[in-house]
Amino acid sequence: MNLLVVEDEGAIREGVREYLTEQGFHVFEAEDGVEALEVFEKESIDLILLDIMMPRKNGFEVLEEVRKTSKLPILMLTALHDEETQVRTFELLVDGFIQKPFSLVVLHKQIEAVLKRHYGEMNVWNYESTSVNFTSFEARVNGQIVEVTAKELAILKLLVEYQGQVLSRAQILDHVWAAHEDPPFDRVVDVYIKQLRKKLLLDCIVTVKNVGYKLELR
Repeated sequence: MNLLVVEDEGAIREGVREYLTEQGFHVFEAEDGVEALEVFEKESIDLILLDIMMPRKNGFEVLEEVRKTSKLPILMLTALHDEETQVRTFELLVDGFIQKPFSLVVLHKQIEAVLKRHYGEMNVWNYESTSVNFTSFEARVNGQIVEVTAKELAILKLLVEYQGQVLSRAQILDHVWAAHEDPPFDRVVDVYIKQLRKKLLLDCIVTVKNVGYKLELR
């Protein structure tokens, strides 16, 4: 998921970016409203964290521009607590109002809740030139269809769902081969991981020695 963090205070912006990147999001940054709109027009953004008080264009102006063409979820970040500000943001169809100072952990949970409410369960996953549709069992690299097996996609989806967390071979077997009375030896997971990396160019699947695998977005 691509997030855009729009905040003129560098320390807050960097802190939010670093934390959300660790949680597996791809984070774009903007330090004012004009830069925010430039990023929004150039990149495919799934959610915006938008400060209100900013130079050049404030959050209200950015929100009005975005809403002319998109209904993507937007969470407002602000130190303003007055009723008028909150009412105005909701009139402009924001999806949440977050008052400063805020907890990064709570912010993460709010983002997850809004994304799930807006997009539903993750069915399409993108990484660089790779796009995977877990519903239609279709994978593409550079726009070209790549043949993948159901088990390969099941393992990938599991890694995506637990992004950033290390999963042992046994855990992967328990999830992907749960319906099988006689699951294969755990080393078969290595073969599937190797195929995923090769077919879909997924260098983001990292081997954790003597433990297992994790999906790590850089």
